[in-house]
Amino acid sequence: MTDKELNIRPIFPNAVTMTALAFGVSSINMSFWGEWSLAILFIALAGVFDFLDGKVARMLNVSSKFGAELDSLSDFVSFGVAPAFLMYLWTMDGATRISVLQNLAVKKEAIGVYWGFVLFVSMCCAARLARFNSLIDTEQPPYWKHFFMGVPAPAGGFLTMLPLVFWLATNQSIEWFRSPILAAIFLMFSGIMMASKIPTLCLKHLHISSGASTLLLIIALFVIAGLLSFPWVMLSLIGIFYLLSIPVCIYYFLKFKKEYLRSKG
Repeated sequence: MTDKELNIRPIFPNAVTMTALAFGVSSINMSFWGEWSLAILFIALAGVFDFLDGKVARMLNVSSKFGAELDSLSDFVSFGVAPAFLMYLWTMDGATRISVLQNLAVKKEAIGVYWGFVLFVSMCCAARLARFNSLIDTEQPPYWKHFFMGVPAPAGGFLTMLPLVFWLATNQSIEWFRSPILAAIFLMFSGIMMASKIPTLCLKHLHISSGASTLLLIIALFVIAGLLSFPWVMLSLIGIFYLLSIPVCIYYFLKFKKEYLRSKG
């Protein structure tokens, strides 16, 4: 294998990252045209390619700081800007008849305030990614092994869009999900969770028995079948499960931390 061939290898993971970025930017375009389902789909595809770029880099043994920085920039657009912009346009759609926005004077003020929540999510996502990059070479205490510090950017973007997912799951029949107040709550919550140090679920280092792996495979097949058959309902269930997992993770994190500190003391 020649040096020229070896030098080509770093292109592949970066190309995967650029593809994720392209989907994130395309989601913004779909949001602008009111294609809500496609906007979510493109963000989901950005998440898939965001997952694959690291795998490709490790497989080819070409991980680099440049790739890590490029990945963070892609994540910021795809999961910090695109979902918040989607929620803004969806909730503030001129065709939407929401009582709080029927008065033009109130509508003008509400739009200005709501845009602040959009900026908040984007800034929190940027802070989360900056902290993640700064801690890459820092060894964390062992009780962090099964947890992320805060909500990862892709999960944060998903939480941001949950009201829209719920709305689509109900065949667009429950307009309450489109309330700017509910959307603002989710924007605030997802932003805080991304920027926080609250422990959340991480399955990277999870070791399970052969019996449990069979059960996990069955669950995974069920989820895949559900996503293909009734995607919005399944995504809603995944979102609810993830929200419920947060207090569970906090409980076990505090338990593991207490045991670790006791063993050290």
